[in-house]
Amino acid sequence: MLIVSNVINRLYPKLPLPFIQIVLGILVGVLAKETTLTLNSELFLALVIAPLNFREGQESDVTTFVKYKSIVAYLILPTVLITMLTVGYVTGKLLPVDVPLAASFALGAALAPTDAVAFLSIAKRFKFPKRVESILTIEGLLNDASGLISFQFAVTALTTGAFSLLTASFSLFWAIIGGMLVGLFFALLNRGVMAFLEKIDVADVTGALLLELSLPIVSYFVASLFGVSGIIAVVIAGLSQASRFKRIRLFDAEVDRVSQIIWETVSFILNGFVFIVFGYELTRIVEPALTNPLVNNYRLVAIVLIVTALLFLVRFVMVGFYYILHYRKGKRSSKSLLREVLLLTFSGVKGTVSIATILLLPQFESYAYSLILFTVAAVTLLSFLIGVFVLPNLAQSSDDTDTTDYVTQIAILNEVVKTLEQDLKEVEDKGPLYAAIDNYNGRIEHLILEQEPTIVKKELAYLRLMILGIESDGLEHAFSEGKIELVEYRLYQRYLQNLERQINRGFISTFSYFFTISM
Repeated sequence: MLIVSNVINRLYPKLPLPFIQIVLGILVGVLAKETTLTLNSELFLALVIAPLNFREGQESDVTTFVKYKSIVAYLILPTVLITMLTVGYVTGKLLPVDVPLAASFALGAALAPTDAVAFLSIAKRFKFPKRVESILTIEGLLNDASGLISFQFAVTALTTGAFSLLTASFSLFWAIIGGMLVGLFFALLNRGVMAFLEKIDVADVTGALLLELSLPIVSYFVASLFGVSGIIAVVIAGLSQASRFKRIRLFDAEVDRVSQIIWETVSFILNGFVFIVFGYELTRIVEPALTNPLVNNYRLVAIVLIVTALLFLVRFVMVGFYYILHYRKGKRSSKSLLREVLLLTFSGVKGTVSIATILLLPQFESYAYSLILFTVAAVTLLSFLIGVFVLPNLAQSSDDTDTTDYVTQIAILNEVVKTLEQDLKEVEDKGPLYAAIDNYNGRIEHLILEQEPTIVKKELAYLRLMILGIESDGLEHAFSEGKIELVEYRLYQRYLQNLERQINRGFISTFSYFFTISM
């Protein structure tokens, strides 16, 4: 299925890859009607979602967590809570059966958080303003935890018939702090083990990779054993493994290089699996509700449309309220702020985590249970599709403000380069100045490229890879002919490897990368 989806996406690049994978998943579900495959939500979260969140945490910039802590905390706590209560209560009233209030809130909790995997899969297709992308990435990573914790409170109230605000508040505090401690502990343990292996001279790349790949899974399961947030644990473990916290040594560089390739492949497979499972589970969940003669299917469709609209409306109001409080006296225009609010609103898409979460709901009255599952699945799909088709238009229009800033920055950097070039005529030791000029030219090149659309960046990445392949072949030929010495060969080989690492491979697949570089 993954290969088929990738081929279709290459043939029809305007079709989003996640959308293709969902359709293929639905197709599998329809064709495999007689099979009894069921999604184990706990294993799905531990073996699929946890590694993906770990990797996103690993690639995140820790400073952005600090920079946007205020709005992120607002989005993952009060916004999730109010969304859970509002959407849960209204949906419970709309459904054509009596649904326990706690079960309605469980439905709201499943739909409240933004899905990190779903959002990031959409965000890869076009360019977000950096501020918005940073906020949404951090929110998506931590939102799963707040949504799952809220869901667990609702389930407790459903099964026991009792709810204590004090107990719930303490449980929330313990789940977050405990998850952070577990993630930090295993990240430090991983480093300690690697340091010990290096000390006794038995460390190798394979062992380091196995430790890193097992880290999110072990962190998640241990956190679950202690009754704390497994999602928080894997995100903190990933952040602690970020490259800025690692020592720069030859062995670490080798591990990072191989790790990058392995994680790209693993992430591609797991992301594809997430959306195929999404499509498959839709067919299994939707059918019982739609085939029940006791309710009109048009009414169910209307409920799904109303709940989806309410979901985005609540998010729009909450985000808008935050912006009114914090930016009413700012220098930014109302149009720019509204565009950002809309981006943050429609980026609140749902994904497979919502379905996996609602499947944890204990089964009660069969028809009400099937309607809750149907509502969550249908709203999840509709919200995702709205994000896929609405966000590109909003994001494209937001590029205009960024371009102006880049032009200003490029002009300033060009002036700096001209000044440094003038200084070259007056100094004897030109080495430091040449290094500084090279650095500024690199920054200018990066800013120019940032203004280009994704397709241009993708073509440039392919072109650079082809040039690297030609240079590499020429180097090998020159060495085999005896035209260069071993020292020169190794020096230039390291230079090519450096260039290879600098190429933005986010725009091409790992398989394309190896195919191009080996041509």
